[in-house]
Amino acid sequence: MNIKNLDAVNILTKAIGVAAVGIIAYDANTAGKIESSSHQKQVKADSMRDAYVNTLSQDSPSIIKSTIKKKYLGLTTDENLSGTFTGIAGYVSGFGTMIVNNVLPLALSAGAIIKNPLSKFFGAGLLAYGGLFIGREVMGIGKPKPLSKDF
Repeated sequence: MNIKNLDAVNILTKAIGVAAVGIIAYDANTAGKIESSSHQKQVKADSMRDAYVNTLSQDSPSIIKSTIKKKYLGLTTDENLSGTFTGIAGYVSGFGTMIVNNVLPLALSAGAIIKNPLSKFFGAGLLAYGGLFIGREVMGIGKPKPLSKDF
């Protein structure tokens, strides 16, 4: 085989690996944003629910306790600082989940990018994985029908 052909194959293999890492990173970032927003809303709703329910009951009748509970409900409703921290936690959770779900293509793409004698095999494995993904997830080949009674 010609040296120029080997260089072209190496460049193509590395380009496929870099593209795969980029796709996985984009997907993980998007999943992190979605989970961040969802987690923020859930935590805020839970804290507001708890504060509201707490204002509805008292162990003894007291105007002071009632006023303090209502003020706490107002503070819970108006504060925005906790949303920052819960958003960060949600983003990390969503990002990490997506990375774990895509560990096989991530490992194949890392193997294709790193300079080693097996990088071509990792690149071929990544192409095969992509072909299987397109065949199964996009075209539905070999995927069970969701409304089928043959379970």
